[in-house]
Amino acid sequence: MKHIPEVFNAVLFALLLVLPLVEARWSWPRYLKKVASGVHGARTHHFGKLIFWEWAITLAFLACWMWSGRSWASLMVNHVSPIQSAMFLVYAGLMVLVLWRQRRGILARPAAVERLRKRLDFAKPLLPHTAAERRLFWAVSATAGICEETLYRGFLTWYIAGWTGTWNAPWAGPSTGVWTAIVLSSLIFGLGHFYLGVKQVPRTALVGLVLASLAYLSGSLWPSIVLHVAIDWNSGELGFAILNRQRPATLGADDSALTT
Repeated sequence: MKHIPEVFNAVLFALLLVLPLVEARWSWPRYLKKVASGVHGARTHHFGKLIFWEWAITLAFLACWMWSGRSWASLMVNHVSPIQSAMFLVYAGLMVLVLWRQRRGILARPAAVERLRKRLDFAKPLLPHTAAERRLFWAVSATAGICEETLYRGFLTWYIAGWTGTWNAPWAGPSTGVWTAIVLSSLIFGLGHFYLGVKQVPRTALVGLVLASLAYLSGSLWPSIVLHVAIDWNSGELGFAILNRQRPATLGADDSALTT
């Protein structure tokens, strides 16, 4: 029984490596076919599955972690100094403000909207198209922020650091092994979005690196959770606004129709 947590951690690590390949080769293509065929509720059903499975895996992991008696500090969910937490939460809040101003600026410029509309083609199946999908996407954003930060920035970085070096708080002394773990976990996070296309892997890995650095330097997952939720929520709001905004009349009636 005492080896169950170690086995669970190994299985979870393997899942984080393998599931993206399964998604890219099987789940995602099937979902795209449903969307292209106009299957009613395909997007809503997909959002629901994302919420269910991310929470199921995360809660199972947290239960196993609690059972093992490991320190919560290793997951960066422990209590840190109020000043330190406030400093990095303010930083995360400023980033949220930047995202909000950026969205307002884009939506105020028709030319920018059309440029972004073309760039969003790869993500259109993941973006909310209706008011109901938009509300559900808020839950998707919160789920991704909490669960993915717990699994990738908390568990995965800790797990890899067990091979590359001791997991120490930054104020306890530098650790090359920990930063190696941060980089590797960020790369795996990027691979987790392989289903969106090869180009999205390095972009997402870079976002993961920023989130992991924020979590590690602050000593807490909360700033990275706040920023992650804000990034996903902002993307959903921006995508919803653009997809439901009619194209300029000069493009023609056929071009202005919203396609799925």
